[in-house]
Amino acid sequence: MWRVAAMTTTAPRNLTLGFLQKVFDETESDVSVTSFEVATGSGRGDNYTAMLYRVRVKGTDQEGKPWKSSVIYKCLPDNPVRRQAFKSDVLFRNEVAFYTKTLPVLLEFQASRDVSTPFRAAPRCYRACDTELVLEDLCSRGFVMTDRKAGLDADHCKAAMRELARLHALSLAMKLCRPEEFASSVVASVQEALFVPENEDWYRGYYNAVTRNALTMVREAFGDGTRYVDKFRDFVDDSEFFGRMVLLVKPQEPLAVLCHGDYWTNNILFRYSEDGEILEACMVDFQLARYGSPALDIVNLLYCCTSRETRLNHMADLLSDYHAALNKALRELTQQATDLKSDILDRDCLWQMIQEEIHRCGKYGLGLALDMIPISVCDSDQAPDLYVGYDGVTNALPVSTSSELCQQKMADLVQELVDSNDL
Repeated sequence: MWRVAAMTTTAPRNLTLGFLQKVFDETESDVSVTSFEVATGSGRGDNYTAMLYRVRVKGTDQEGKPWKSSVIYKCLPDNPVRRQAFKSDVLFRNEVAFYTKTLPVLLEFQASRDVSTPFRAAPRCYRACDTELVLEDLCSRGFVMTDRKAGLDADHCKAAMRELARLHALSLAMKLCRPEEFASSVVASVQEALFVPENEDWYRGYYNAVTRNALTMVREAFGDGTRYVDKFRDFVDDSEFFGRMVLLVKPQEPLAVLCHGDYWTNNILFRYSEDGEILEACMVDFQLARYGSPALDIVNLLYCCTSRETRLNHMADLLSDYHAALNKALRELTQQATDLKSDILDRDCLWQMIQEEIHRCGKYGLGLALDMIPISVCDSDQAPDLYVGYDGVTNALPVSTSSELCQQKMADLVQELVDSNDL
């Protein structure tokens, strides 16, 4: 979501010198803010439910020397009907809860343990309330977003999945060591914001359009009467599709964790060495944070953001690497509690559980891909622009594209899942 944007824009009405001074008073009390510039923080097609601005701030320190900083200001779309169409208010509150309740508790638990490679892959939050967030600008530390159309290769997936494993391990370890606090401070603080029964009527038109578009592409790729088309048609049946997704996101113990919830290309930033080596990954946008299977995040990443070639040649290694990172972090986080007994602490049992969950959640990954593949490969002018104009829609409309690349990605995924008996 955070690509360096050159276009300057009018500042949101709440973004003032006084507001920024209060923000930095809490972190750098010796600074006087004197000016700021605002640019859009994401390109068209990179973000849908909130508005992002990059704010470059200048001032002086207590000795009168020049000082500067940069933050990301995230807020709800101005138009209330547009907010309603994308359910922006619900999603925004979920992300605020993540930064104010969930993450601090998990990081406090982590700080009480001796961890060799702790989870640090989330931006610092300076301010959070129901309508606005002020976050660290990761670009200031050299992080960049990759090309959503190109997707992620094996090396980028490996870096992203290792950070995901560390986040998931925090959940599992705290659930074992401090179960009551975990339930009240983590599980209760975030909510399933999308796939809940009460949303079915609201999203009916949206997913009807999504599934029709996808079915057309799959039929064109394979032809009617093939098992790929027949199985896919059964999966996207209008009366059952949303209900299937609701069931798939429900937590399955004992492996349920805090999930990122929207782990795709635009929500993962990378920092590189001078010769192009990936040094670290960082995740952003926790609006869909949920308590559920770790496989929900994994299939989101692998099924929506990679090519068929990457999955065929590297998926086994990527899952093995995720398992190794998860197991290592889990052992370090629980080493002080010697009386714990759980199958997830057994390396082989943990691996078996992960594999079973990947197979169970394959349909969820496909369900997301029906929407996410068109979003990933569309041209920017095919996506809604949250920064200008208003088209009067009262419900969210999906990105619709039937490009050759989109059709190929959709057909490849359907074929893989049918051939592996996961569809």
